[in-house]
Amino acid sequence: MPRVVGWSPPPSMRYKVNVDGAVFSAQKCAGVGVMIRDSNGQVIATLSRKVNAPLGALEVEAKAIEVGLEFARDVGIHDFILEGDSLVVYNALRGFSTPPSMIAPVIWGILMSCGPLDRIDFSHVKMQGNRPAQMLAKHALGCADYLTWMEETPCFLEQALLDDVNFI
Repeated sequence: MPRVVGWSPPPSMRYKVNVDGAVFSAQKCAGVGVMIRDSNGQVIATLSRKVNAPLGALEVEAKAIEVGLEFARDVGIHDFILEGDSLVVYNALRGFSTPPSMIAPVIWGILMSCGPLDRIDFSHVKMQGNRPAQMLAKHALGCADYLTWMEETPCFLEQALLDDVNFI
């Protein structure tokens, strides 16, 4: 029987920031989705952001980490796990591999911006465990710039979040 992959909560008193990117080739743009949840799975804040640049899949995944880090700080969170579904980006952030040249400046910028006052850990999750962030990234196609939701859940995410919470 195949193992089901789902969202796992962060340790108590910490947050988890899940991010994902989506490429919209025909429109020559990309989307980024960010979801911040606490250790009980409660939604703290979400973001759908359009990136008006023709990024490739790996580039938008790195951009999603960058945007997630910035959004968490804007919300006032400094102790969190930043989780995405790109193993290449994760390995580069953890220093397990050299980042590909196309994303190296973004990776280095992310690492440089993780200041001494922050407690940020990086985590990898398979795509199936990152569905709400993926949905937020795809939702960005319909945004002029970006949309945020604070302490509420966008209606198009409700079922995906229920599935995640039931998984815990």
